Amino acid sequence: MFQCFLGFVYLSAVSQLASLTGAQAECPVQLNPQRAFVRYNGSVAVNCSTSVSHKGIGWEASEGAVVKTRDSLITWRVSHLTEWDIRPVCYINREGQCVVELPVIIYKTPDSVSISIVNHTGPMIAGRQYELQCDVHDVAPVQNLTVKWYKGQTLLDQTTFTEDSKTPVNVNPSVLIRPDRDDDGAQYKCEAELDLGAEGPQPPPKKTSGHLNVELHYKPKHSKSTETIIQKDVVMLNCMVKANPAPVYKWHSDHLKVDISSSVLQSSTLSPGNYMCNATNYLGTDTKVFIIESYVVYLQHFLFNCFSLSALNMFQHFFGFVYLSAVSKLVSLTGTQDECPIQLSQQRVVVRYGGSVEVNCNTSISHKRIGWEASEGAVHRARDSLITWRVSHLTEWDIQPFCYINRERQCQVELPVTVYKTPDNVSISIVNHTGPMIEGQQYELQCDVHDVAPVQNLTVKWYKGQTLLDQTTFTEDSKTPVNVNTTLLIRPDRDDDGAQYWCEAQLDLGEEGPQPPPKETSDPLNITVYYKPKHSKSTETIIQKDEVTLNCTVKANPAPVYTWYSDHLKEEISSSVLQSSTLSPGNYTCNATNYLGTDTKVFIFESTGPGYYMCIATNSK
Repeated sequence: MFQCFLGFVYLSAVSQLASLTGAQAECPVQLNPQRAFVRYNGSVAVNCSTSVSHKGIGWEASEGAVVKTRDSLITWRVSHLTEWDIRPVCYINREGQCVVELPVIIYKTPDSVSISIVNHTGPMIAGRQYELQCDVHDVAPVQNLTVKWYKGQTLLDQTTFTEDSKTPVNVNPSVLIRPDRDDDGAQYKCEAELDLGAEGPQPPPKKTSGHLNVELHYKPKHSKSTETIIQKDVVMLNCMVKANPAPVYKWHSDHLKVDISSSVLQSSTLSPGNYMCNATNYLGTDTKVFIIESYVVYLQHFLFNCFSLSALNMFQHFFGFVYLSAVSKLVSLTGTQDECPIQLSQQRVVVRYGGSVEVNCNTSISHKRIGWEASEGAVHRARDSLITWRVSHLTEWDIQPFCYINRERQCQVELPVTVYKTPDNVSISIVNHTGPMIEGQQYELQCDVHDVAPVQNLTVKWYKGQTLLDQTTFTEDSKTPVNVNTTLLIRPDRDDDGAQYWCEAQLDLGEEGPQPPPKETSDPLNITVYYKPKHSKSTETIIQKDEVTLNCTVKANPAPVYTWYSDHLKEEISSSVLQSSTLSPGNYTCNATNYLGTDTKVFIFESTGPGYYMCIATNSK
């Protein structure tokens, strides 16, 4: 007996082959190109071809549809494409129909790109934080847009967008800057670039704003606070310093009989002594002290220390004035340990406010006296070879101790002291916003750091979970505690729902400072992100079985409500899952909706076809 059995399993497999979901690997048509990138109002042409016999092939589209034909190649063509959400499909009819959708991306470069300063006019102040905004008008698709920020030709930052929009939108990303005195006259600009991938236009289309010229105001600051001048025929004391606005100058000395307001003091009659110059603008004052020392005294000190009287006479006659002038510069000590014969046990000290400190000063040569001058812990002159500056509770922020030694003359070495204080409090907040955030929108986080010093050694770090996002340093030069607040711009997406943001204030005081660097951390900021429903795919084909499950469940916040539509449904259904053994073949549309939007998924419910066939051939005697 011969039995021919064509069972259900085989037919089910065949039915799945015929019920194609739109991929070219399943449907015997080929698109060329496989994706189309079209400038708005531009032209497009895409071929659809097949190498198999068929009953008809055609293009379905809201623009440029091609009626069914028996040809092997047909072209979808539009000369001026203006529909943003067009979805052309090529279909072929054989035993059944299958389709392949052509992804079409329509792009539009922005009408304008401009840069501005947010909530500020006039000059900027060095060390303060400002927000620049780039306004990009009428651009699509925004998810392919990158806004780049430049200072001169240097790329500072770039912003991308998570919104999924096919139609043109306006965006205005921003960036935070903290300019210093070197940025006076700098030019900032922003650039909007549409990166549509390797299949898009090359190079990527871009549009650039005009230049934003920054005028910066900053206080005077000399490169060094003291300068020693050797008295000669004409003495020039140059106090000129760069500042904006230009500073005014004022000189102070017991040897000056009149007020002087020029930046340069030049005279052949200035007496040895100290001359103090103040350079001032509305942002602050910087002081420089000029120490005029007698030329003759320097020569005498050197010669008495180095030569006998007879040797002095010989050198005066042999080497002359030029040599002695060079030697005089050698002995005109300016206060470093290489020049002054004393050694400090520490070249620099870092002390916690209210903490203790001690530093030794010693010498290996004979001297008349040695001592420490300081507003706290001064040590009076002694004939010892080692003395210690010691303070048990240091509370002066700007202390400037120095060790001095007297031989024929006095020289001194200053000890740099950094007094630091960790912040009393570090906190994080959202600026001008309460409640949940919306996916794709921009928000500003602020980190408040209270009572910290010195701020120029402070770094504020931003974290999402354990990931470092950004960090901010400060250019202000302050020895006393200050309050600072720095900000971070974020654009959360759906994956950030429930994320924790936090900031950390760290004082990096160098190798001489405490290790590891002291830090204070804010409490975490837990954010809730609202986002609309979005299915991973818009259609799904289901093959009819005993019981059918159509699952429309999708992730969204707030949770979506569901609505089903079909000619085969007799009642309204609001659950996310449609399950039945009596559903008829056809299309079932599910809408998932929250207040941010709706996403639609179409379930194509197909019959298994003829079903179960059995053929029995019998041969009997």
